[in-house]
Amino acid sequence: MIFKNKKKVFSLVFIVLSAMVMLLILFRNNELINLSKAIKVINIGYISIAVLFIFIFWLLEASMIYSLIIKFTDNTSTLKTFWIAFKTTIIGQYYSNITPLATGGQPVQLLVLKDEDIPLSSGTAILICKFLLFQVSVTIYSFCLVLYKAKFISAYYHGVSAFIFVGLAINMVMLSVVVLIAFNPIVLLKLCRSLYNLLHKLHIIKNVDSLMMKTENFVVEYKDSIGKLKEDYFFTIRMFAVTFIQLTVFFSITFFIYKALNLKGASAVEIICMQSFLYMAVSFIPTPGTA
Repeated sequence: MIFKNKKKVFSLVFIVLSAMVMLLILFRNNELINLSKAIKVINIGYISIAVLFIFIFWLLEASMIYSLIIKFTDNTSTLKTFWIAFKTTIIGQYYSNITPLATGGQPVQLLVLKDEDIPLSSGTAILICKFLLFQVSVTIYSFCLVLYKAKFISAYYHGVSAFIFVGLAINMVMLSVVVLIAFNPIVLLKLCRSLYNLLHKLHIIKNVDSLMMKTENFVVEYKDSIGKLKEDYFFTIRMFAVTFIQLTVFFSITFFIYKALNLKGASAVEIICMQSFLYMAVSFIPTPGTA
């Protein structure tokens, strides 16, 4: 109980300090003045839709975690279970947006699930499955849009297009790793060992065996989670469908803000494409919330 109270106090202090830092940045760069100018001309209707879409995005995220909790644990389909999923979603969103590469989100979510008496093994499987569903979906989603708007990227973005293609390439590599874990993990482990041996010869890493052990544990965890998804194809397809809807909702938020500022010239599809490309460009830059 004392530990939980201290944890709550620490969380509260952390939130207050984060808010203070944000306000300090806004004041130093005169952004509040620009914000006040924007508020005077803003279209409340479109902003309301943007805020609604944020809540829809959270609810879709929570519904996926809710479905995974029911599938991988003894929890039943109740309002309490959905509250656990929603709380896990909101806390994960907060910590993902204040830590570099969103590294703080999943560990905190795992702690939240543990506090709700969900075993660490089940919590890990839930979060890995959620991560896999999102990563595979966002890669396919963005890849399709890149093919659709390839000329637009190369002609308009100039140097920035390089970041987009690098981000997409990294995501494609990650997707390939997921496929290898699912269907041929032995090949993946052989590739990893070859890479580690090369890095060892270049004096970039020291202990190949230690790194291989960690890699094998990683592959086992992900293979188990992928195995659970492969057991029920209908469930997995439904989860992918929800993720694609979730991505569209998330990328559409910027369009409604764009319209709220009385800007014209770009369609909803173009804004969604640009947001998808932006995600590819910044998702692997190690700044809090990919700022």
